Amino acid sequence: MKKIKHTTFLKTTFIALAFLSLSSFSFAQILTSSPYSRYGLGEINLQTFATPAGMGGSFIAYHQDTVAPFFINSANPAGLAGIRLSTFELGGQAQFTKISSQASSLNKKNINFSYGSVGFPIKRIGGAAFGIMPYSTVGYKITSTQEEAGVGTMKYIFQGDGGINKVFIGTGLKPFRNQANKFYISDLADTLIKYKQTSKYKHKKFAKQLLSELSIGATANYLFGTINQVTDVIYPGSSVYYNSKRQRSIQVSDFTFNGGLQTHFTIDSIKSHGQRRALKEKLKVGVGFFINTPTTIDAQQNNIIYNYSIDGFGVERAKDTLLNSQGNTGNITLPLEMGIGFSVKKGERLTVLMDAATTNWSNFKYFDTPSTDFKNSYRVSAGLNYVPNKLAYGTSNYIKRVQYRLGVSYSDGYLDLKNTSVSNYFVSAGLGLPVGIGRFDDIAVVNISAQYGRMGTVSNNLLQEEYVRLVLGFTFNKRWFIKYKYD
Repeated sequence: MKKIKHTTFLKTTFIALAFLSLSSFSFAQILTSSPYSRYGLGEINLQTFATPAGMGGSFIAYHQDTVAPFFINSANPAGLAGIRLSTFELGGQAQFTKISSQASSLNKKNINFSYGSVGFPIKRIGGAAFGIMPYSTVGYKITSTQEEAGVGTMKYIFQGDGGINKVFIGTGLKPFRNQANKFYISDLADTLIKYKQTSKYKHKKFAKQLLSELSIGATANYLFGTINQVTDVIYPGSSVYYNSKRQRSIQVSDFTFNGGLQTHFTIDSIKSHGQRRALKEKLKVGVGFFINTPTTIDAQQNNIIYNYSIDGFGVERAKDTLLNSQGNTGNITLPLEMGIGFSVKKGERLTVLMDAATTNWSNFKYFDTPSTDFKNSYRVSAGLNYVPNKLAYGTSNYIKRVQYRLGVSYSDGYLDLKNTSVSNYFVSAGLGLPVGIGRFDDIAVVNISAQYGRMGTVSNNLLQEEYVRLVLGFTFNKRWFIKYKYD
């Protein structure tokens, strides 16, 4: 008699509900202190987890190893095809930022829970995952003063909070995974070998290998959230003019889609001095591609503008309302984003990644209105992951199972303010620390990464952010959905 272990379903459901609840609670916090989150939908987050964070955010061609631990590639769904164990990931981050102008500086810190996701294999043909994470974050307070003739000193206060969250569900499949094996046992292969058509055999083998390793992925995303913005104009030295306040909130609720491709080929020997020599560790050379499709999403806007005074107790006293506009619907146009990545993997120890991506932010529209503050941008990054020996189990061999990561990333930025690009770069380092009992089908890893970077500039009266970002993530691999046999 066959019986499916019923606790597996309960376990999966409990974990999914737990991290969704935690994520919804945590996303209510202020996740950033960047003054540049004032523009558009806020600060756009790189849509990856803790593992790529230690490698400069490189993810496009990052495919799974053949042995655990496995991870969830949330940004390129083609990477989900290699998941071989049920996978649960969650993580958070702490960021310490120094915001500087030409005259002064201040320090900010933000600590929050960032993401949660569950992934699982789909037989031997692929894998799937779902989860929740921030898409963009808003959190700023900017104060400035200006002298106006006949009025005196005017004080401006700009404040904002909130952001857009993303719930995603994606899958990656290898629809042609048996093509190479079918070629090896085919009559065509036998004929090419028999008649010593070596060159044609190699070309056919290479093409079939690329096709067998080709993974195709797609993700559906549900974006939702609210952005609140308040602007105060204060006349502190005037008894003639009332202060004014504008309160605006934006609610977003709609779907977007993205996709990706990955494939790789294996080099198991090299030609040296006229002879072919087998490599001790095979080289896997991979390529990846991802695309976030340009999308028009539905949004709703509320606006209130009113005058007020401040009494002797510091309490605002509203005088008259100049505008009260509620429930105005419109569209926000998100840009096309796409990129290509390369990977080189030596055995099960060393993986080197390189990414290049571009985003067409000049087509971004906010309630159908183009923004002159946005421009097309690009991002380049590189990283590596090294583990001495994944299979070196035992307390004395623990250090050999630790994963070591390094990376670097540069983006010229999507904001163009005062004819100045707001660029961003960082260097990163990370560790993957194995925990738990260490069985091949029950593995846990604590992923820690640190990023040091700079964003913006103090030129042209802009602001520069110097930040240290610490990312902590947990990855759990376990064999779920097992059928047990009882005699």
